[in-house]
Amino acid sequence: MPIIIHTSDVHLGAPLGWLGPRAAEQREELRRTLSKIVDLVIDQHADALVIAGDLFHSNNPSAATVRFVLRELARLTSESRASVILLPGSHDSLGIESVYTSYRAEFGRLERVSVLGLDGRNSVAVEHAGLKIHGNPLGNHGLDDSAGDLEPDPAFAFNVAVVHAAENDDVEDGQPIAASALAGQGWSYYALGHLRSWHEVEGVGVPAVYPGSPELVVMNGGGQGHVARVELRASGTIVTKVRVGARSVIEARVELTDASDSFSIAEQVGNQAHQNPNAVLRLVLTGLTSAEAGIDDWDLVEELAADYFFVCPPVRDYHLRVTDEDFVQLPERLVVGRFARHMRSRLEEAGTEEERQEIEDALQLGVALLQGKDAIG
Repeated sequence: MPIIIHTSDVHLGAPLGWLGPRAAEQREELRRTLSKIVDLVIDQHADALVIAGDLFHSNNPSAATVRFVLRELARLTSESRASVILLPGSHDSLGIESVYTSYRAEFGRLERVSVLGLDGRNSVAVEHAGLKIHGNPLGNHGLDDSAGDLEPDPAFAFNVAVVHAAENDDVEDGQPIAASALAGQGWSYYALGHLRSWHEVEGVGVPAVYPGSPELVVMNGGGQGHVARVELRASGTIVTKVRVGARSVIEARVELTDASDSFSIAEQVGNQAHQNPNAVLRLVLTGLTSAEAGIDDWDLVEELAADYFFVCPPVRDYHLRVTDEDFVQLPERLVVGRFARHMRSRLEEAGTEEERQEIEDALQLGVALLQGKDAIG
């Protein structure tokens, strides 16, 4: 029963500018995560580590980054019997200026490490495991030749196809490869790459998995931070999702109606997203607030910064309350104008402060909705 550890989209050397002053620290975390993956391969007595594209963020990584990768792969093969199969991706694509071409001799000296396509081969046999792994780096920018021309070898009990592709090249909004592009017959597993979040393609006949980035590289996508442990059996392939990443993204949505300042907003955030020094906080502000509230994004970030690894600038999904001057400008011939005048009349008739507040809130919310604003959150 061969065991494979499958990862992709590590993006070593990524600039990670969206993390501001924490970017360099997170680049180091990407390295530590690769070391964790090597440890996992060794601990699990795996037969192969499959990297389905974009180990490097570009074809111009620093020499220190390449040396780090070479050291970790050498450690893996010296401390285990595992083979390493690397498929060049869309960021570290194979070509004249490829990082794999530039360091051809260095990768070539590593025992049991293969870069698919570098020497013209698109398959690697792991003889002791009855396993053959196939991949074509020429299909990194589309589906036409990334999977369709791969053929399983009937001489091996298990065949794995490695494919770095999606329905489009937009990683942020990319769609998984269509099941129809993956012919399940004869294959034991499809090791996919190109998406940053975990995704399993249904309808293929055998497991086809995007493990996503093993460590946080983009703000969007909650499925980052995992690798796939793949156990190949004659009765069927078993895939287990294994957490290896240190960072995660958590989201808090704060309705501003009852929040008057950064402190009160931070208090609401704490009720939704508990303090976590390894988490990136994505904060969405919704609802209605007054212009006088004067909510300052940077004050809010500073208020929350000590509780999280990084706080993203808040997403402003809120709307300003309508002022008395604004109400006068609402045309009476429109429903919104008639509604506003009717509710203001009710305000004048309110008998208690509590009733007045309820009518005021209904007036503001009703006007916002009639104006097409998403003020509910």
